[in-house]
Amino acid sequence: MNWVPLKNDIIRFATSHPQINSIGFGDPLAIGTDNVINIRIPTRDRIIFPLLFVDLQSSTIGMGTSTLNCSILIMDQVRDSKQINNYDTPAIQVTGLLANRWNDVEDEILNDMESIFLDFISHFTDNPDIEYSMNTNITINRFIEGRDDKLAGWQGTLGFVFPFSRNVCQIPTI
Repeated sequence: MNWVPLKNDIIRFATSHPQINSIGFGDPLAIGTDNVINIRIPTRDRIIFPLLFVDLQSSTIGMGTSTLNCSILIMDQVRDSKQINNYDTPAIQVTGLLANRWNDVEDEILNDMESIFLDFISHFTDNPDIEYSMNTNITINRFIEGRDDKLAGWQGTLGFVFPFSRNVCQIPTI
């Protein structure tokens, strides 16, 4: 009852945000073209970054509320500064050591992805058009994935709180 409206609101946010190019839902260990939608470029052969990815994790039922807990990941692909505008050239190799220019590009990506994450938090805490709230104690953690796509970004688990009157009549029927 609460997931579909929340998912639609997240899609609307991603579509309206000028820096987000793709949105996806599901298991973050299985991010791929089958669970990601490219917003700006209609292609299914690769993910266009930056990516907003949502993993619905759990629901907590309390007195008068239902909270959907979602892991939110906002990420971009780390590329050699010489390759940023050339998608046909593979990104640099990262082997656990600092590669040439990796650190500078990574820092810029972490800075930009944190800004997008702050926009996301602001949108869902200060929006009079939504009928639910978001927990306000939020910790986001940076991540760097040096295999495959070489990604950097931020992850946070956010709780979206919906009113719940414990009325059986609220269950939708088919």
